[in-house]
Amino acid sequence: MSDNINQNADQINKDIQLSEELIHIIDSCDVTVNTTDTKAAVSLQASLQAAIALIISVSIADSSKAERITQDLMQTTKTKQQTFQKVVIEGSQGVNVTTTDTQVALNIQILLQLLLALIVRLDIL
Repeated sequence: MSDNINQNADQINKDIQLSEELIHIIDSCDVTVNTTDTKAAVSLQASLQAAIALIISVSIADSSKAERITQDLMQTTKTKQQTFQKVVIEGSQGVNVTTTDTQVALNIQILLQLLLALIVRLDIL
């Protein structure tokens, strides 16, 4: 009996991260602007998915069954993050502006919870 895996073409892993920052400095002097935009969702999500897949494959002896379970867990992952910032400095002197935009997706939290649940369920720790 062959163990065929029938996978639909509807697997989705989509990350969209958009940041828009608009800073207007008008009739001002001695203005310092520091801006940081960090997007960690994509690489962190991939790492968590790899860890989950590894734990499942190690804990289930049947590799095709482990693959099916992993695909079911990871079949649809969508992330959309948007940030819009607008700073207007007008008629000012000696102004310091610091903006930080750190986007880490909600689904990372979900993946981390899934990973921890697997670890606890399999009594790995």
